[in-house]
Amino acid sequence: MLSWALLGHAGAAGFGIETRLLGRPLTAAQQATVRDAAARVSALITSPFVPVRVDIAANDCDRGLPRVQGTLKKLLVFVVVKRLKDDVYATGMPCDLRDGSYLPVYGVIDLNSDGLSDLPREDLLDTMIHELLHVLGVGTLWEADYRVSVSGDTDGRTLVRRVGGALYYTGPRALAAYRTLGGQGPGVPLDPDAGHWSGRAVCAEILSGDAGDFTGRVNPVSVLTLGALEDLGYRVNRAGAGRFSLPKGSSCAAQLKGEASGDRARTPPVVPPGGFASCAAARAAGATLPIRRGQPGYRTQLDGDRDGLACESG
Repeated sequence: MLSWALLGHAGAAGFGIETRLLGRPLTAAQQATVRDAAARVSALITSPFVPVRVDIAANDCDRGLPRVQGTLKKLLVFVVVKRLKDDVYATGMPCDLRDGSYLPVYGVIDLNSDGLSDLPREDLLDTMIHELLHVLGVGTLWEADYRVSVSGDTDGRTLVRRVGGALYYTGPRALAAYRTLGGQGPGVPLDPDAGHWSGRAVCAEILSGDAGDFTGRVNPVSVLTLGALEDLGYRVNRAGAGRFSLPKGSSCAAQLKGEASGDRARTPPVVPPGGFASCAAARAAGATLPIRRGQPGYRTQLDGDRDGLACESG
């Protein structure tokens, strides 16, 4: 049984993600990586999380999840470490959706315990960011069948279109970003699962269907995925978009080479007026940490020991 009540915008604060770990224990370093991923994804969202009072029964969304009672002031994400199929790193999905906005109140990520101890930090971070975006609804709330609120209502909205046997994403913000990147066609090409950008079309992007093929790195959250978040109803930090270009031709090699050369000649991050709101926002914008006093983006509020170095501990 589930009951919940919206508490209103008066208690809303900035967007945040709270992760709760279940299943096989993670090492301290792995736990820190999970928190880092949550901070990075939180920094992409500028719209507030409106608090909600919930009473969610155990096993309501997935078997093994505990009962949840009280007020949620952040998006709650259960991270369950357990045995999955050999070819699956992780899965992520939203659970209950709000009435009206159809945005999630909580969600769940399953991490494959097999091989997790051998997974480099960059690959775990990339995986967690990818799955957290699925929890937010990117790739999981694109079709009307999945857009059902806690009250059983649906808006009937579909952001996926089939043209001649191929699937395309047609949300206006992401589609505009795709056009800006030079993409052509009736929409953004999708993988057959209708929940990821086509790997052939985007190659190494965080929500690419082939993202798992590009290891040893954190794939960029591009303007394409930020546009998809906007299409769902989130306000986003556009300055948080990673450097990204569409592949030219049928090879991903040139795209990766271009990103590498671009990193060497990196343009300064866009700093909001007054400096970065948080260290997570500074990291998401691509700022080099720590930020020294006098450099763009420095704020005394981010320099806890007042030694002139902001965000020195990440």
